[in-house]
Amino acid sequence: MERYFNLDGSQFWRFMTGPALTALIWFALDYALKKLYGKLSIVDKIFSGHARAKSIKSAILAALRLILGIYFILILLDHFSIDSKPLINMHGDRLWRILTGPILTVAIWIALDCSIRKLYEKSSFIERLFSRYSRVKTFKGLLLQAGRALLGIYFAFIMLDHFNIDPKPLLAGIGVVGLGLSLAAQNILRDFINGLFIIIEDQFNIGDWVTIGDFSGTVEHFTMRATRLRASDGRLFIIPNGNISEIANSTKDFALALVEVGVSYRSDVRKVMEILDECACETAAAMPGVIVEEAKVLGILAFRENDVLMRVTVKTMPGEQWAVERAMRIIIKEKFDKFGIDIPFKQVVIHQSMKSSSDAAITTMPPTIP
Repeated sequence: MERYFNLDGSQFWRFMTGPALTALIWFALDYALKKLYGKLSIVDKIFSGHARAKSIKSAILAALRLILGIYFILILLDHFSIDSKPLINMHGDRLWRILTGPILTVAIWIALDCSIRKLYEKSSFIERLFSRYSRVKTFKGLLLQAGRALLGIYFAFIMLDHFNIDPKPLLAGIGVVGLGLSLAAQNILRDFINGLFIIIEDQFNIGDWVTIGDFSGTVEHFTMRATRLRASDGRLFIIPNGNISEIANSTKDFALALVEVGVSYRSDVRKVMEILDECACETAAAMPGVIVEEAKVLGILAFRENDVLMRVTVKTMPGEQWAVERAMRIIIKEKFDKFGIDIPFKQVVIHQSMKSSSDAAITTMPPTIP
C-alpha cells in the first residue's frame, strides 16, 4: 500500500480516479444503450405482431447490458492489478459457451420463428393452392402452428446439447410422465380430440359466424385446443373445444336473408306482394353476385293484433344475408312511402270520460208566520 501513499500522491490519485472513471463511463454507456435501444424501430419491425414482442425486446437489451457489464468488470479488475487471465483461461471457454451458446440459439430460434410467421402470413401460395376450399384459412393457421412447434422442438434439442444433456433418456421419461399426465389432463385431451373432429367434419372455419352455446361471433382464431370468437361489440370469447357440443353456423354453404314487415289491415295485400317483389329485384340489381336465387315473397305469415305480417326470403352467399336484409329494408321503406302503404306501430289510446254532474241547489224557505 505504500506505493499509493507516496509524497506526490500520484499513485493514490490513480488508485482513486481510475475505478471511479471506469464506473462512470460504464453507467453512461449503459444509460445510452437503454435510451438508444428504446428508440430503435428495427427491433419493433422485426418482432411486430409477436405475442411476446416486449419480452423478447427486453431480453435482448438485458443480454447486451450483461456483455457490457462483463467487459467493464474485467477493466476494473485490471485497475486493481488483479490478473483475470487465469480465471478466463480456466473457465473462459466454458463460460463463453454457456453464455453465448444458448443466447445465440435462442436468438436464431426467435428470428426464424418471426421470419416464418411473417413470410407465411404474406404468402398467397396456400390461398391459390386451396382457393376452392372454404377451410383454407383454418388449415393455413394450423399448418403455421405445426411448423412453429416443430421448429421449437428442434431448437429445444439444440439447447439440451449445449448443456450436454442426452435427450434419449429424457424422451423416455417424458413418455412415462406423459402417460400419467394424460390421465390427469383428460379435459385437455378431450379438447384436442373434439378439435380434430371439428376439422375432419368441417363444422366451421375461420371467418364463419357461429353460435356456440350462449356465445355468438366470428371465428377469429382456431387451434386444436380452443376456439376464439369475436362478438359484434368487440368482445373476445375463448371457448375450449371440449365444451363445444352444439354449433349453429350462419355462414355455411349459403345463407338466407329474411325480411318481415307488417302492413295495415286496410292495405291491398296483393299490391303489397307486388311491391315486395319489386324491392327484391332492385336489391338483386344493386348487389350483383351476392344473391344466389330469386326472392320468394311468402305472402301473409300471420294476422297479428295491430298488423298483417308479410315475409320475403332471399338465398344469398354465405355471410351476405345481413347486408341484403339491410339494403332491402331501405328499399321497402322508400317504396311504401311512395305508394302510401302504412306500416302500423303499436299505439295506446286513452279514453277520457267527462262526467257532467249538476249540483242540486237546495233552497231553504223561511217558516211561514201565521
